[in-house]
Amino acid sequence: MRKLLILLLIQPLISFCQEQTSQDLIDNGLKKYSLEKGSINYEISGDAAGEEVFIFDRFGWRSLRKLSMQFELYGAERTQQLHEISDGGTTYRINHNDSTYRKRADIRWTSQAQNSTPQQASESILFNLGGTYQSDSLLLGKTCQVWTFESKSLKQMWVWNGLVLKRISQLGEVNIISTATKIELDPMIEESIFELPAIYQPKE
Repeated sequence: MRKLLILLLIQPLISFCQEQTSQDLIDNGLKKYSLEKGSINYEISGDAAGEEVFIFDRFGWRSLRKLSMQFELYGAERTQQLHEISDGGTTYRINHNDSTYRKRADIRWTSQAQNSTPQQASESILFNLGGTYQSDSLLLGKTCQVWTFESKSLKQMWVWNGLVLKRISQLGEVNIISTATKIELDPMIEESIFELPAIYQPKE
């Protein structure tokens, strides 16, 4: 009975966090990053090759992530394409092959305490992911916190103002390194990049 009561109390909170839009969160005084908007370009290296771009505004509550990389896995050449749009606590992963998208909720950021700073929220999330802070390191002139992880897939992250500037991960035996090559603060951003294509349909 007690477990049921706890679940009944938690469920409305989870639903509330998931349904909040980027504008809702800003109106509530919450910030994902301390920077209002920006764009980051990454080079993918290691056992893979490719590029990635991450663009955000509304203090990180609205973003676009596009990735394209090639690698060899178990003797076969593979290509991975990723196109994600996030708004508030919802992320939309777009599949251009069949004109669909999948929707998922991410409450790691939206469930942060009302009075927490972006730095506190970032460190709490990294710690909950199993991360251990190691040291500070410079990348593109930015002082980053270097975090290490014991998971099979995520190995290291360089984090600046809540933004990941470098990530070392592993897919099977493939070592993947994503490193920021260019950071632009306060860029001109077209609203249309955060919009789902009108003809695309949700996929369960």
